[in-house]
Amino acid sequence: MSEFFNITLNKDVVLDDSATNSSTGWTGQHILDEIIAHRITKFEGLDDVNVANKQDKQVVVYSADMKKFTTVDLQNIGDAAGLSLKQISKMGITGGTSSPYEVDIPINTVDFKVPRVNVLQFKQGDQNVIKTLNSFSNSESSDFEPDDMIAFDNTVHLKTSYDYQMKDEGAIGSNNEEYSCEIDKNIFKEIDDIEESVDGVSEILTVTAIPPDRLLIASGDRDLSYVQNIDYFKLTGTGNNLKVVCSVDGGTTWKTFNMDHWEDISLTMNDVKTKGIDMSIFNAINSTYWNLLNANKKIRFAYLLSMNSISDTKSIDNLDLQYDGQGKWVQAKETDYDVVYVSNTQLQVLIKFSGDIKINY
Repeated sequence: MSEFFNITLNKDVVLDDSATNSSTGWTGQHILDEIIAHRITKFEGLDDVNVANKQDKQVVVYSADMKKFTTVDLQNIGDAAGLSLKQISKMGITGGTSSPYEVDIPINTVDFKVPRVNVLQFKQGDQNVIKTLNSFSNSESSDFEPDDMIAFDNTVHLKTSYDYQMKDEGAIGSNNEEYSCEIDKNIFKEIDDIEESVDGVSEILTVTAIPPDRLLIASGDRDLSYVQNIDYFKLTGTGNNLKVVCSVDGGTTWKTFNMDHWEDISLTMNDVKTKGIDMSIFNAINSTYWNLLNANKKIRFAYLLSMNSISDTKSIDNLDLQYDGQGKWVQAKETDYDVVYVSNTQLQVLIKFSGDIKINY
């Protein structure tokens, strides 16, 4: 028995590695496996790190205000990061139009050729914000890896109509022409119909067919650095065969959800089809699991699109996110403060509102 505490049990302890509840426990090996699975092995996975926009040739700097490490372009480390500016912070000031809060700042200037002064005001983050991450319009097709068998038209779905321009092979008799085109039927699950039409001077053969299962893969991450808490992600769409997986490390690895935890999954057609997340389950994943996954403050999704018959209507209409926002620093309107150079050694900023401020000069 430990010298630090003792335990008295009035019933046997049931060990069940497949469950998470107050009535059972885990074996030591399963506890160790969970610790290893959830340990953070990358710098960007730490809570006080935001490197969602990391690029080559950047350096890491620490922001005491945000209490986070972030990245800055090396060539712009002075001006772009604001490191060449001077700044004064004031917390909980009280000011108004008739009685502004006065901030006196010592300066040194000979001819008043001075940098522009701006004032930042802290705003609390918005709560329960619903944001549409994807509406799957045609303009959003570039956000995903290209695929000729997937169509974007304010919903995303498998393409079922394919046009082939026919080649004129010459005359047959005095009143007929022969046209031909080559169709690889092996690229389709099933061909349902073939129709001929004319587009200007071109003879077109339109094939209505069921394409094979396709993976719609996002080509970039969604930056979530502005999110304090994820309430949910929600997919709106139709069909029973839709599957979803996600990645929080730039597409290096992918995750699926299994009952009460995230699992690694290979981004292959077979694995996503058998182990991917159903849309109903995806929409039911609660805040706790999304926030556990959101350590890197970025995410991307991949979707399995599948049809079994030409009448299937499988599509995704929207991907929405509901979240509570981070507090943010907003540039105050110039009408809300006055800047006065009292002399060549004193700058005076008169604040006409209350709250937390930063003055850059």
